[in-house]
Amino acid sequence: MKLLINNSYKKIYSDKIDQDLNISEGVIKKEEYNSITDGLIKTHKGKNFLIKNPDFKDLLFSIKRGPQIITLKDAGFIASNLGLMNGFRVLDCGGGSGSISCFFANIVGKKGKVISVEKNEKFCEIIKSNVKLFGFENIEVINKDLSEYSSKKLFDAINIDLPNPWDYSNKISSLLKNGSRLTLYIPNTTQLTHSQQDFCAKGFKLEHVFELILREWDVNDLVCHPKFDMLGHTGFIMCFRKIMVE
Repeated sequence: MKLLINNSYKKIYSDKIDQDLNISEGVIKKEEYNSITDGLIKTHKGKNFLIKNPDFKDLLFSIKRGPQIITLKDAGFIASNLGLMNGFRVLDCGGGSGSISCFFANIVGKKGKVISVEKNEKFCEIIKSNVKLFGFENIEVINKDLSEYSSKKLFDAINIDLPNPWDYSNKISSLLKNGSRLTLYIPNTTQLTHSQQDFCAKGFKLEHVFELILREWDVNDLVCHPKFDMLGHTGFIMCFRKIMVE
């Protein structure tokens, strides 16, 4: 994959193209495009573009969508509260479009492993497509309901994005290492108390509950103030730790 970018344009293309690129700022010859892996290129109108390998964020905004993805503001916070490290083995329950599975895979690295469990077959195909886009080899997609999934090896961290996480509390307890962390991504307040009561009864300690509100700012030569639009409620993040000492 290659990222073609300047101050007003950004798009990801294949490594090699079969015909010239005809974009709003001119034409880029396929021969010249195919010969450059990292550097500047001009259109026939003399407009400069940069060609480079796309980074994780570039690819994330190019993924195939199915169900609603967990936003970057929440994904980063979930990953940090799970304490993810290189080599971790992570279970993602309710894989959806696979965005947060890919987020986890990028952190745990080649020595780590992410298992994405998703019961919807169509969504599993979307996850596999997005995993291929990133080029990750450390993600395994499992097309099963979480209740039917089993593993001989325990996990270092687990994330759940399901409407009824309490139905799987016993399953999660059997899959997570003692002392390790669990996050629940929950959209509604009515799910918070139910989850708290059930998981705490199964040996989990509720450490934090967060809701992140993101406000971007406009900063230029003329203004410096918050933008009028902001990203408000997207979900609650419940942070548990499995602590069994009895």
